[in-house]
Amino acid sequence: MVINVIIIGCNTNEPKPLKLSKYNRQKLLKSGEWISNKDSMSGISIRANKFVFFNKMKFSTKNVYEYEMIDSIYKFSNREDKVGQYILLRGLKDTIYYKIINKTDNSLILKINNKNQTFNLKIN
Repeated sequence: MVINVIIIGCNTNEPKPLKLSKYNRQKLLKSGEWISNKDSMSGISIRANKFVFFNKMKFSTKNVYEYEMIDSIYKFSNREDKVGQYILLRGLKDTIYYKIINKTDNSLILKINNKNQTFNLKIN
Protein backbone atom coordinates (compact mmCIF):
# COMPACT_ATOMS: atom_id res chain seq x y z
CA MET A 1 0.00 0.00 0.00
CA VAL A 2 1.35 3.42 -0.98
CA ILE A 3 0.30 6.65 0.71
CA ASN A 4 0.55 9.80 -1.37
CA VAL A 5 0.78 13.18 0.33
CA ILE A 6 0.08 16.31 -1.67
CA ILE A 7 1.05 19.67 -0.26
CA ILE A 8 -0.79 22.51 -1.92
CA GLY A 9 0.16 26.16 -1.57
CA CYS A 10 3.14 25.55 0.68
CA ASN A 11 6.44 27.09 -0.26
CA THR A 12 9.07 25.23 1.72
CA ASN A 13 11.84 27.45 0.36
CA GLU A 14 10.60 30.63 2.06
CA PRO A 15 11.72 30.93 5.68
CA LYS A 16 9.34 31.98 8.43
CA PRO A 17 8.81 35.74 8.61
CA LEU A 18 10.64 37.91 11.09
CA LYS A 19 8.13 39.55 13.45
CA LEU A 20 8.93 43.13 14.37
CA SER A 21 7.45 46.47 15.34
CA LYS A 22 7.97 49.85 13.70
CA TYR A 23 6.87 53.27 14.81
CA ASN A 24 3.87 54.40 12.81
CA ARG A 25 4.41 57.42 10.58
CA GLN A 26 1.23 59.00 11.89
CA LYS A 27 2.69 59.67 15.31
CA LEU A 28 -0.28 61.01 17.29
CA LEU A 29 -4.06 61.01 17.48
CA LYS A 30 -6.02 64.27 17.51
CA SER A 31 -5.91 66.05 20.86
CA GLY A 32 -9.14 66.18 22.82
CA GLU A 33 -11.61 63.97 24.61
CA TRP A 34 -12.49 60.68 22.98
CA ILE A 35 -15.85 59.67 24.49
CA SER A 36 -16.87 56.02 24.95
CA ASN A 37 -19.91 54.85 22.95
CA LYS A 38 -21.02 52.81 25.99
CA ASP A 39 -20.69 55.51 28.69
CA SER A 40 -20.58 59.22 27.88
CA MET A 41 -18.83 59.91 31.22
CA SER A 42 -15.88 57.68 30.28
CA GLY A 43 -13.26 57.83 27.60
CA ILE A 44 -9.74 58.89 26.72
CA SER A 45 -8.12 62.30 27.04
CA ILE A 46 -5.26 63.03 24.67
CA ARG A 47 -2.94 66.04 24.84
CA ALA A 48 0.23 66.11 22.70
CA ASN A 49 1.82 62.71 23.41
CA LYS A 50 -0.07 62.15 26.71
CA PHE A 51 -2.85 59.56 26.99
CA VAL A 52 -5.16 58.92 29.97
CA PHE A 53 -8.37 56.94 30.46
CA PHE A 54 -11.05 58.73 32.48
CA ASN A 55 -14.16 57.46 34.23
CA LYS A 56 -17.03 59.58 35.58
CA MET A 57 -15.19 62.54 34.01
CA LYS A 58 -12.26 62.06 36.44
CA PHE A 59 -8.78 60.62 36.06
CA SER A 60 -5.75 60.04 38.22
CA THR A 61 -2.43 61.68 37.38
CA LYS A 62 -0.70 58.36 38.14
CA ASN A 63 -2.52 56.91 35.11
CA VAL A 64 -1.16 59.43 32.62
CA TYR A 65 0.93 57.72 29.93
CA GLU A 66 3.14 58.84 27.09
CA TYR A 67 1.96 57.09 23.98
CA GLU A 68 3.12 56.13 20.52
CA MET A 69 1.49 54.30 17.68
CA ILE A 70 3.33 51.27 16.34
CA ASP A 71 2.82 48.85 13.46
CA SER A 72 3.24 45.11 13.80
CA ILE A 73 5.16 43.84 10.77
CA TYR A 74 5.96 40.42 9.32
CA LYS A 75 9.16 40.80 7.30
CA PHE A 76 9.82 38.28 4.55
CA SER A 77 12.89 38.15 2.33
CA ASN A 78 11.19 40.17 -0.43
CA ARG A 79 8.42 42.12 1.34
CA GLU A 80 6.97 43.46 4.59
CA ASP A 81 3.35 42.88 5.58
CA LYS A 82 1.65 45.13 8.12
CA VAL A 83 -0.48 42.81 10.27
CA GLY A 84 -1.70 45.18 12.97
CA GLN A 85 -1.49 48.60 14.54
CA TYR A 86 -1.16 49.26 18.26
CA ILE A 87 -1.09 52.08 20.78
CA LEU A 88 1.89 51.71 23.10
CA LEU A 89 1.41 53.39 26.51
CA ARG A 90 4.47 54.01 28.69
CA GLY A 91 4.07 54.94 32.33
CA LEU A 92 6.39 55.11 35.29
CA LYS A 93 5.58 51.57 36.37
CA ASP A 94 4.28 49.75 33.32
CA THR A 95 3.93 49.50 29.56
CA ILE A 96 0.59 48.63 27.96
CA TYR A 97 -0.36 47.77 24.38
CA TYR A 98 -3.85 48.14 22.88
CA LYS A 99 -4.66 46.84 19.42
CA ILE A 100 -6.26 49.38 17.10
CA ILE A 101 -9.17 47.70 15.32
CA ASN A 102 -10.18 50.78 13.33
CA LYS A 103 -9.12 54.43 13.34
CA THR A 104 -10.38 57.54 11.59
CA ASP A 105 -9.92 61.23 12.39
CA ASN A 106 -12.95 61.19 14.70
CA SER A 107 -13.39 57.56 15.74
CA LEU A 108 -11.16 54.99 17.43
CA ILE A 109 -11.91 51.31 18.11
CA LEU A 110 -9.51 49.59 20.53
CA LYS A 111 -9.40 46.00 21.73
CA ILE A 112 -9.46 46.28 25.53
CA ASN A 113 -9.81 43.16 27.70
CA ASN A 114 -10.69 41.11 24.58
CA LYS A 115 -13.62 43.41 23.73
CA ASN A 116 -13.83 46.10 21.09
CA GLN A 117 -14.49 49.54 22.57
CA THR A 118 -15.39 52.52 20.44
CA PHE A 119 -14.43 56.12 21.25
CA ASN A 120 -15.51 59.21 19.31
CA LEU A 121 -13.71 62.53 19.37
CA LYS A 122 -15.82 65.19 21.10
CA ILE A 123 -16.31 68.06 18.70
CA ASN A 124 -16.83 71.43 20.39
